[in-house]
Amino acid sequence: MRLRMLGVSIAAAAALAGVTAAPAQAAQPVHASSYTVWHHHGYHFGKGRTDLTLDPAAASALTSLGVKVSPVLAKVRQAGGKTVFGFTIVGNPHDGTIEHIGGLLLRAGGKCLYLTSYTIDLGRGVLSGRIDFGARADLFTLGAATPAGVTLALTAPAAALLNKTFGVTAFTPGLVIGYGNPMIRK
Repeated sequence: MRLRMLGVSIAAAAALAGVTAAPAQAAQPVHASSYTVWHHHGYHFGKGRTDLTLDPAAASALTSLGVKVSPVLAKVRQAGGKTVFGFTIVGNPHDGTIEHIGGLLLRAGGKCLYLTSYTIDLGRGVLSGRIDFGARADLFTLGAATPAGVTLALTAPAAALLNKTFGVTAFTPGLVIGYGNPMIRK
């Protein structure tokens, strides 16, 4: 199953900030039955939404590096002192994929990086997205389920992209950027 998730971009932004969180455990594919069913109508279209909660350590690191994270066709809110981005689910989430519209814009030092059109592939245990509205790449591996959601850890290509874009070496493969929580409408 694949899921387009815009929230993953935030995780990438946190990685850029030099977050030194421990690497995530080996990714285990998440089964569709482990996702919350969403009964509310917080969005006017779509099949539900995926919330991406930025890891607090990642958020602090981003702030200290001057990296600003902005939503692109997504909602943002504060919950319990944490930043949560909400991305609308589109397509058929019951076909083995969950796709999203929107994404995140990361800005620092006059440089910008758009990470958009997220797709979560539950079969492969990865979250991919479009880079600057172009090519699709695997951005995060899906890790263990936690009360905050499924852990999102940077892939090696995503870490390299963030380091190159922002001229740092702080992003490493396995760095946990945040937690994804898809909520599908019945």
